[in-house]
Amino acid sequence: MAKSESGTPSRRVDRRVWWAALAVVVAAGFLVAVLVIRLAPPGPRMAEHSVGGPSPIGPTCVHYPGAEVSLTIPSAGTIAVSATVGIGIGHTVGTNDTARLSLAGTSTECGISNYTAFVSVPAGLPSSTSYFETVPLLRPFLVSSAGTYTVYVNGIMSEGWDPADRFDSASLVAVYYPN
Repeated sequence: MAKSESGTPSRRVDRRVWWAALAVVVAAGFLVAVLVIRLAPPGPRMAEHSVGGPSPIGPTCVHYPGAEVSLTIPSAGTIAVSATVGIGIGHTVGTNDTARLSLAGTSTECGISNYTAFVSVPAGLPSSTSYFETVPLLRPFLVSSAGTYTVYVNGIMSEGWDPADRFDSASLVAVYYPN
């Protein structure tokens, strides 16, 4: 170690030791941060979306434009999606009206499952363009790999279609649960 004429370590050596110690501390802190991020267990992730405004529900399967939620997940697991969907049904006395609503993995899926919601207006009720219902939906989606997944609000008037049948609003929340 270099010493000054008085026999004490030079300031130049003191600074080198200080900078080396600082570099070791910074590198260790960076390494700990990287390990914490990389080794942290993947926890739940969440996404939400809402839309409002009228859009027709027809006699064939339709997607409510903008009523979808996308979630990027790191690995296999389950995405649980819940939604609240507002609809309006135009009704003519003497006609049964039935709307089917669902959360689906595509914008064209309206099949019947245990997760399908039905809204009906019985034939005996008076004619009106304003039978409104708010419908809760819930459906789990099992996913086998990492990626981005989108879930859609779809609907169909399976009985008693009327031009006044419509979506009015939708709010969706998707939560990912790792395996």
